Amino acid sequence: MKGIQEKYIWNQIPLFRVLWPYILGVLIGIFYPFVVPAIASGLALSLIIIFILVFEKARKNWVVLLPVIVVLAGYCIAVLNTEGLNPNHYTQQDLDQTDWIVGTLQTDPIERSRSVKAELRLEHASHMRDTTALLGDVLIYFEKDERLKTLRYGDRLVLNGNLNEISGPKNPGEFDYRRYLKMHQIESQIYVSSGHWRLMEEGGGLRRWISDVQQKFISVLKSNTRSNRELAILSALLIGNKQFLSADQVSAFAGSGAMHVLAVSGLHVGIIFLLVSFLLKPIERIRWGGYLKGLLLLTTLWLYAGITGLSPSVTRAATMFSFIIVANQFGRHTDIYNTLATSALFLLLVNPFLILEVGFQLSYLAVLGIVILYPKIYALWKPKRWILDKVWSISAVSIAAQLATFPLALLYFHQFPNYFLLSNLIVIPAATVIIPLGIALLAFHWVPFLGDWISFLLNKVVHWLDRAMVGIEGLPFAVLNGIDIGAFETVIMYALVICIVTYLVRRRFIWLPMSVLLLCFLEGVNVHEYYQQIGQRSLTIYSIKGADAIDLRRGHTHLFISNFGDVDRENKLSYNVRPSWWQNGLEEPLESSLRPGLYGFEQRQLLVLDETRVDIDCVGAVDWLYISNRTAMHPLEILEKVNAKRVVLSVNLDWKTRRYWLRQLERNNIPHHDMRIAGAFIEEV
Repeated sequence: MKGIQEKYIWNQIPLFRVLWPYILGVLIGIFYPFVVPAIASGLALSLIIIFILVFEKARKNWVVLLPVIVVLAGYCIAVLNTEGLNPNHYTQQDLDQTDWIVGTLQTDPIERSRSVKAELRLEHASHMRDTTALLGDVLIYFEKDERLKTLRYGDRLVLNGNLNEISGPKNPGEFDYRRYLKMHQIESQIYVSSGHWRLMEEGGGLRRWISDVQQKFISVLKSNTRSNRELAILSALLIGNKQFLSADQVSAFAGSGAMHVLAVSGLHVGIIFLLVSFLLKPIERIRWGGYLKGLLLLTTLWLYAGITGLSPSVTRAATMFSFIIVANQFGRHTDIYNTLATSALFLLLVNPFLILEVGFQLSYLAVLGIVILYPKIYALWKPKRWILDKVWSISAVSIAAQLATFPLALLYFHQFPNYFLLSNLIVIPAATVIIPLGIALLAFHWVPFLGDWISFLLNKVVHWLDRAMVGIEGLPFAVLNGIDIGAFETVIMYALVICIVTYLVRRRFIWLPMSVLLLCFLEGVNVHEYYQQIGQRSLTIYSIKGADAIDLRRGHTHLFISNFGDVDRENKLSYNVRPSWWQNGLEEPLESSLRPGLYGFEQRQLLVLDETRVDIDCVGAVDWLYISNRTAMHPLEILEKVNAKRVVLSVNLDWKTRRYWLRQLERNNIPHHDMRIAGAFIEEV
């Protein structure tokens, strides 16, 4: 009987069954995007459909062929959306002899420390009198200029600049920004000097209007917040703009497990939905009021989604609520699994590359976890007091979402917030207060007295939220850092979670030994990796602009030598160095300041030279010579006195010095490693 019931439930969610083969087809199409197989897949898809339509037997068994059809469809759609395969894509063109490039800004320019950054949609390039049609997005970096403050989304520019390849990670374990951009179909960048660009035409249309509205909202928030910290949280929480968040705020919210509240998602859209539904309730009394209310709700939700940047999480939520609104207007029952699958399928049909977005993956997993697990977890305890019931309800939601997302979060972020339950008990109620107050501020900021009171209350709530997250992150053992797992371990962890949850829900004994088996297998993988790392000995010289850092590694212990300053030390460690430590299972290091001179390691010698004059007359032979900066001695003098097996040139050498060193090393047939080209130097000892 239970099997029949399960089959019935499975039949009630047909789109959920279609989604998985479609995702498989999309992933194959993204990672193996070949035009000929895509054409062949399209032909095969057509033949299968014709076969089903023509032959009666095939029509009866079409369900067997359905997964094949959907996989082929997903593959074709992914390949068709891969711009790099288009003959007009800039990667397919020779643009070395280009005088001018014309393109349209796809984002508002964002000011950085040394430049202004934006995304540009290329249209065409010209050389002499020849014009070449172009397709594709690139990153564009402008030299700082007062004129840039007037540029906005949708503006058409003509500029002079060269397309350059985006460099990959320079250090082991470092975030691969090139791969991240490639997944967004951005494969090149342009640097444009001041005076080498001009505005051809100002942008317009709905997207430009939405961009103008967002800028207006930011202006209102700037004039109604007490400090940059309140502005940063409000702009992120209300309109999805994170450019004002400081590094310590990001660290506090991420470390406390509350970063999701700063990413506009289902929580925010749900609050907007309930608020607007309440305000529009009187409309239901008039003729066609229900349809008008539905139309206004849809318009409001998608305007809000547009203003907040159409991130994967907000588009997921807006799409789901849209299907619910439409279904309610026609009196149709909506199944949450079908709604979830329909929204995912719709978004992936529009943009198959969304499947690679971390926000898209975590958003859907979190909702799926809440839908499946929340009722089971909440049913474990029935508190009698109202306040305890609300606390337990929020806790159950947090646990359900965390169970569904933590393996993927570990894969991407390498940390786990131990106090996520405590932080969610604060941020979820705070968000339900901040969002309505924020909307009220944006609407009534111009009203004397009322606007001031709303601003005062909003600043107080945001200030205490900020302090609470900083306080939680500062608690002992707040964050479990340095967790490095691969895709295979992530899959095993999800299988383990599914087995444990299924055992607890269904109480079938078979799931318990399966859970134990998976746990033992996962631990076996970790033990194998641990003992592999014990025997490793290596020297690593990191490629870091403006600084030098060296790791002398013996098993899980290591000596870290650097000349990091106090100001940017933590940023350099977090971005350039710690990922390598986590990848290799290293403990916190012994540390020392880097000075020029001779270092011994595992019966080998490393000589470090910079602008400081060092006596090298008695050095003789060394295994490695590291030139960290322009040296006090002439390169020829150094090469005469030091017999180096390998010379490592720092990324911080100026162009002239680097070129001279390379010429001398090649002339003398001395093995060398140029960190500007090859990145960090790593050698097993």
